[in-house]
Amino acid sequence: MTADLFALLTRIRISRSPTDLNKAARQQHYFVLVGLVVGLLATLTAMVLVELSDKGEEMVFAGVLMVVLYYITGILHTEGLADFADGVMAGGTQGRKREAMKDVHIGVAGVFTVVMFMIIMFVLISRLLDSGGARIETFPLPWEVPILLGFVFAEISGKLAMNVSMYLGPSAHPGMGSLFVQSASAKKMVATVLIASGVGILIAGWLVVVLVFGLLAGLTVTMIARKNFGGVSGDTFGAANEVGRIVTLFAWVLLI
Repeated sequence: MTADLFALLTRIRISRSPTDLNKAARQQHYFVLVGLVVGLLATLTAMVLVELSDKGEEMVFAGVLMVVLYYITGILHTEGLADFADGVMAGGTQGRKREAMKDVHIGVAGVFTVVMFMIIMFVLISRLLDSGGARIETFPLPWEVPILLGFVFAEISGKLAMNVSMYLGPSAHPGMGSLFVQSASAKKMVATVLIASGVGILIAGWLVVVLVFGLLAGLTVTMIARKNFGGVSGDTFGAANEVGRIVTLFAWVLLI
């Protein structure tokens, strides 16, 4: 895993050198480790906020945590989600839908989708903070797992969804996204799943099952992209990340 992956997927800059997209594409199976780091930072922030808060302040601190999370990750994936929604909702041929997706102006569909995602995200974060830093037992680990680790699984699932979309492809058009599709392979996809699963089991035992939602999110977004655009693109990957994150967080809240 290199600095290029952090520069591509987050606002974290380890090196001042320009981001090498080809190198990042070759190392796409390490995306989930970037998700692990982001998720741990979000979890630590949540733990601090829980310690600082009194009962009834969860909604205030949920807003703070959302700002921190998007400060770390940036809004690149969110922008991809908005563009993806605009393209899907546009009428006409696949060509016209691709044009709508690439339009620099965000349409009503994009705004509506992002607003709804932010509202749902806010509610889910509030629910986790409301747990007050509680822990649960989980097989086969001999220790209790903090409920706030849900943020780790959400971020890993987002990256897992991106990897699924890259692997399934094909590219809708030449561009940055096509580099990652061309570099994807069954070997890298298997490595991605093994890394994500291994990390998940080590930190939360059987609760690793929530990562299935990352795989399903990637598959669903890819199928929608194929139908509407003839393939995937950078915006598809951004949408997959956002969908994978939120459905996994939702599943985590239901499990706890």
